[in-house]
Amino acid sequence: MSNKITIVKPLALRLSLATLALLLAFVSQPILAIADDAGGIAGVITDANTGAPISGVQIQFNSPSQSATATTDAKGHFVVLSLPPDNYTLTLVKQGYDTRAVSGYSVMADQTQQYDFQLTKSTAASSGSP
Repeated sequence: MSNKITIVKPLALRLSLATLALLLAFVSQPILAIADDAGGIAGVITDANTGAPISGVQIQFNSPSQSATATTDAKGHFVVLSLPPDNYTLTLVKQGYDTRAVSGYSVMADQTQQYDFQLTKSTAASSGSP
């Protein structure tokens, strides 16, 4: 029985490593393309008097470049991602609360901005009569 030892020549090894490096570079390109210039807005909406989170608040995000909507969860949290960088006006609507519109909220590329808001209970009488 003969023991054969295979010796890889330095040039062959270098070519193999170079080929592997190029292959990895080409394969990683789509992953790098996923990163874009979008950002997001997240926050919590609470009652101005009690500080309790408000669920079911409809939030409209408007800018010259985009419109989007979100609804708060049971803990008053909301998040909207994939917004182009711009200044947004947010309109917060919930039955039983005063509608609130706020302007000048910025979205920056590859960042999620945290903006928290408070809503005040509506004082309008809803007796049903004019």
